[in-house]
Amino acid sequence: MATIALPLRRAALSGLGTTVPLVIGVAGVFLSWFGAAWDVSWHRVVGRDTFWSVPHLFLYGGVVLWGVAAVIATLTAMAGRRVRGREMRVGPFRAELGLAIVGLGALAVILAGPFDEVWHRAFGRDVDIWSPPHIAGVVGSTVAFLGWSIAFAPGTFTIPEWLRRLFRAVMLANVCGVLVFGMNFYYITATTREAFFYPLLVTLVIPAALAIGAPLVGGRWGATIVAATYTITALATYVVLDGSGWLAPAFPPLIVAGALALDVLRTRNRPWSHPLVLGLAFSVTFVAAELVRVALFPAPVPTGLAGGGPDPRASTLFFEYYAQAVARPWLSIWPILAAVFGAPLAAASWRFGATVGAVLADDLDSEAFAHS
Repeated sequence: MATIALPLRRAALSGLGTTVPLVIGVAGVFLSWFGAAWDVSWHRVVGRDTFWSVPHLFLYGGVVLWGVAAVIATLTAMAGRRVRGREMRVGPFRAELGLAIVGLGALAVILAGPFDEVWHRAFGRDVDIWSPPHIAGVVGSTVAFLGWSIAFAPGTFTIPEWLRRLFRAVMLANVCGVLVFGMNFYYITATTREAFFYPLLVTLVIPAALAIGAPLVGGRWGATIVAATYTITALATYVVLDGSGWLAPAFPPLIVAGALALDVLRTRNRPWSHPLVLGLAFSVTFVAAELVRVALFPAPVPTGLAGGGPDPRASTLFFEYYAQAVARPWLSIWPILAAVFGAPLAAASWRFGATVGAVLADDLDSEAFAHS
């Protein structure tokens, strides 16, 4: 009897330890994504609110679900469930590497919440994203989505291959989304996207995310798939918020143009695949795409902070960003300088991401595991 009960117990633990975290975690990802975008719209329309605003409940509720998924995976593994794929073990704690990293990222974001409240009490309400607790939340979210990307290696979850690849692309797109979210007013409004520092910021962070995503997605067009998935999900969020009467964040940066250039060159032999060539290709293509968009669809001249936000400091900071956009216009030499100076930044970013991506890309090991 015991010989029958043990396999049944392991089967039950296996289902609980993988299927339940999958459902809970994916639900949390979509809640947190929408909550973050809605929070920006909330600030633009309603103004700075308490920690318990509705968008914050969506955002942090989703993050809590990430943590719950990681805890379930850890407890069931400690109870005897076989860990599927690469494992992280710390003392008695053990779980799939990806889900363990998700838990660490979720913990960082959750701890950033009370840190944010203490910061507000000491220094007043934030008027932008670049505060220490917000940066901690951005870093924690990036770590968590990298964890989810690892978790969707073959063999971890019992789901169809096409769905596994889709979820992995969505998680990698969220890495791009979090990094764009961290770009402050460059994410919030289009009128603040000046022609020098904004593209330099994009070339500094986005190629790393695409370089991590390319080997995880696989194939020749891995970076383009990640960038396109980010663009589609960002536009879907935009449509939902705009259709609901909220002021949606700005149109997503055209990183898909730079990603396409990367994919065309990275699979070729040197010198085309050299990081400096890839960096130049991303920088020039991205800047050119943004320049064309600005020329065809210029942002309207602002007359005030959209929605009449009640915090005057927000209006002041907004117009400081807008003054920079006026000083560094797109129809000038500034985007040319951005493309030139952005090339080495993009090259360094790509090389860093490629190094991380090579460590995280475990599909071959997971394929062998899945068929063992």
